[in-house]
Amino acid sequence: MRELLEFLTSIDGFGAPESVEPLRGLSNRNFAVVIDDEVFAVRLASANAEALGISRAAEAEVLRLAESDGIGPEVIRYALPEGHMITRWLPAQELGQTPDRYRDPDVLRSVVRTAKRIHALPTIEHAFDPIDRIRVAFRQAEQRDVSLPTGAARVLQRLDDIEADRGHLAPPHRALCHNDLFAGNILDTDPLRVIDWEFAGTGDIFFDLATLAVACDEFAPLGDEHRAIILDEYFGNETAEDRRRLDGMVLVARLHVVAWGLTHHLLGTPAGGWEGFTFLGFATDLLETLVSEI
Repeated sequence: MRELLEFLTSIDGFGAPESVEPLRGLSNRNFAVVIDDEVFAVRLASANAEALGISRAAEAEVLRLAESDGIGPEVIRYALPEGHMITRWLPAQELGQTPDRYRDPDVLRSVVRTAKRIHALPTIEHAFDPIDRIRVAFRQAEQRDVSLPTGAARVLQRLDDIEADRGHLAPPHRALCHNDLFAGNILDTDPLRVIDWEFAGTGDIFFDLATLAVACDEFAPLGDEHRAIILDEYFGNETAEDRRRLDGMVLVARLHVVAWGLTHHLLGTPAGGWEGFTFLGFATDLLETLVSEI
C-alpha cells in the first residue's frame, strides 16, 4: 500500500485516494482507486518485465496508438522505466467473466474485428516472438532442474515443426499484435475495448488469432466451428493453409502460457493470494494436457 500511495502522491493533481480496492492479477498489482470522486485503475508493474519478454517502453508506445484508435483505455499516467500506470476506469465486465457470451458467434466476430483493428495499427520496433519466449523458458527450467512431465520433448519438437512450416514472417501476417488477447483482457463495451498491453509488439497475427481460440480456457480451446468463424471474419473465408497455421498457433499460444507459468515460478513471483494456485502446478498441469494430445 505504501508504494501505491507514493506513486499516486508523486503525480501532480493526485493525492491520497478516498478508497482502494485490490483487483485480481498474478503478474502485477492492480487496484481500483477513487480520487476526488473519480475512479481510476492503477497498476503497479512487476519488476520482472524483461524476463517475460516485456518492453515497458513498447507498451507505452502501443497504449498511445490504441487509445487514439479507441481500442485501448485512456491512459492518465505511464511511468517509465517502472511501467506503473493509471488509466481511467471503464465500468464494464471482462468477457472472461461470461464465457458463454464470448463463444456466441456474433460476439466472437466482434472480437475478431477488434483484433483486426489492432493489426492495422502502425508497427513498432519492438518484436515479440512467443516461440522464442517458450524456448527460453524451457531452457531455463532445464538449467534449474525443474521437473517437467514425461513427453515434454515431443511438444517442443512439434513447436519446431510449426516454426518451420511458418517460414519467414512478413506482412500482412507480420503486424502489430497484442499478444495476450485472452477474454479477461477484453472489456464488454460497445465497441469492445482491450486492456493489458504489456506483451504488445510486432509479431505474428496468427498468434493473436490463436489466442482468441484459447481465450476462455487454455485447457479446452474453441473447436472447429469457432475456429472457422475466426478465420472467416478475419480473412473473408477459411483456407486449408490458414486453418493449418491457426491450429499450429493454438498449440503455441497454449505453450506460451506454460512458459509464462514456468518463468514466474523461476522468478519466485508470489501467487497473489489465489488459493491453491502455484505457477509451477498450473504450468505442469497444462503441459501434461498438451503431451496427452500429441
